[in-house]
Amino acid sequence: MKKLFISLIALGAAASASAQADLFDNPDNEAYLGARISLDISSTADGNSYYSNGAGFSIGAIYNIPLYKNLYFEPGLSLFYDTFGEELLIPDENNISYGSIDGSIRNLGFRIPLVAGYHFDFTDDMQLSVFTGPQLNLSVLAKEHLGDNSYSIFGEYGFKHIDLQWALGVGLTWQNYYVSVSGGIGMTKVRDWSTTDVYGKKVSDSFRRNNFSITLGYNF
Repeated sequence: MKKLFISLIALGAAASASAQADLFDNPDNEAYLGARISLDISSTADGNSYYSNGAGFSIGAIYNIPLYKNLYFEPGLSLFYDTFGEELLIPDENNISYGSIDGSIRNLGFRIPLVAGYHFDFTDDMQLSVFTGPQLNLSVLAKEHLGDNSYSIFGEYGFKHIDLQWALGVGLTWQNYYVSVSGGIGMTKVRDWSTTDVYGKKVSDSFRRNNFSITLGYNF
């Protein structure tokens, strides 16, 4: 009986040591492909007060590549649709009082995250990951909608085709299912221009893009 008790203790200790080792260095790590879909909330940084948050989405895929122990590199590609609310002030003919027009900016493009992360494997079925890194936004469509009118805003006074963000977030994997919350902090300006109006007053408009995302996914 004493030998059986000692054997059970030894078995439990070995299982505990193995679980702790997997927490930081899982020998079963291997590369995999994952599908992702996100609800995105976009906001502007350093922008004028007439911009407001807008909802959007992204859908795409990632490829998770183990690097060392539980450290990984995860490039991805997704199609995104971002929106921003906008309130444009319109002066009267005497340039004394102002009215306003509610509008929006709608932006379609490709998002390329290049993040690195570390996962903690609590069980064979569940792991927690933290990640950070740069991500590029490649805009292919940017339109401003004001009242009944809409027009492209690429060009000298509009959107840039490329802007850079810094992403950071935390994810939870259970079996093959994945959920995360993350943020993208604007590093470069997506809109940046200035000019002088007919009254000699400097007029400018510039902002950086921020995003908050809730992501669902499946790993193959």
